[in-house]
Amino acid sequence: MTSLGAASGGGGPQNVFMDQFSLEARTQRVWDLNHAVWFTLMGLGGGVFLAGRILNLTEGLGSVLGIPTVDVVSFVAIAAGGAILVADLGRPLQFWRAFVNIRTSWISWGAWSDLIFLVVAGLLVLPALSLGGSAPFEGLGWDPHGTDGAGLALEIVAGVAAVVVMTYAGAVLARPRAIPYWNSPAVPLQFLLSSSAMSVAVVLFIEVAAGEPVSAGQMVLLGLLCSGLLVAVVVHLVTDVTAPGKAESLDRLLRGRYRVRFVWLVLVDGTALPAVLAFVGAAASGARDVLAVVCCGLLLVGGFWLRLLTLRVGIFPPVHIPSAAGR
Repeated sequence: MTSLGAASGGGGPQNVFMDQFSLEARTQRVWDLNHAVWFTLMGLGGGVFLAGRILNLTEGLGSVLGIPTVDVVSFVAIAAGGAILVADLGRPLQFWRAFVNIRTSWISWGAWSDLIFLVVAGLLVLPALSLGGSAPFEGLGWDPHGTDGAGLALEIVAGVAAVVVMTYAGAVLARPRAIPYWNSPAVPLQFLLSSSAMSVAVVLFIEVAAGEPVSAGQMVLLGLLCSGLLVAVVVHLVTDVTAPGKAESLDRLLRGRYRVRFVWLVLVDGTALPAVLAFVGAAASGARDVLAVVCCGLLLVGGFWLRLLTLRVGIFPPVHIPSAAGR
């Protein structure tokens, strides 16, 4: 019989459960639905402003109190996203803390970009504001459509801020190394391309609602953005597939509980199908307006689910810690 001393000594049999300590892969529980809505609204708000300006569609698509409809949609989306962020902080009166770490924090970059965008873009369109049939700020001296020097300068500053607004949510996720699925340049690229595609589709929807024809070039642009998004997603799915943590994320997306929603709502209906419909619409002028509206709905749903599922498969990799005796 083996003595107790031998069993516990250096020469005796070892208890394998005492020789090592393992932590299973864990899913993050901090960021979920509210953050997905926030990310979607921020990307949409910044993108609609840019799309309306780049496609030169701030005029002719209607206005609200004199302000172009595309700009109003942009402001409302970003303001709503900001309200969700403040409410989610737990202590809304301390929202100012989001602004204090601009040197090291993408969240601070995002907070400042939101603020700069709303202030500068608001100033840009202020001369167009109409109240009771009068334009009290008409004499400010710049064109709200950016056709003069001062207006163009404001438009450029607001546009740069809008790009950061569209990108920073993905950058926040991609920076830490603790979650391998997030720690990739593909994540901010996906968010940027998704925001761009959603925003162009929303602007085209506004164009259809205003009775203006959607052009073939606009549909081609939408198709290219959707195609780029599909490539970015697929490349991310086939890169580092065996890395601890990312392997578990991919398993949930492609084989586990989120497979149906990811494959159909994100990959197929939310990305690939709008790409096909957009290119078909570019060639079929008679169906172009209907296809633009359909693409808008598909992309909004797909963009939201892309963000939500990206958050929900944020998994910390398993950790194996050998015992001191095993080192």
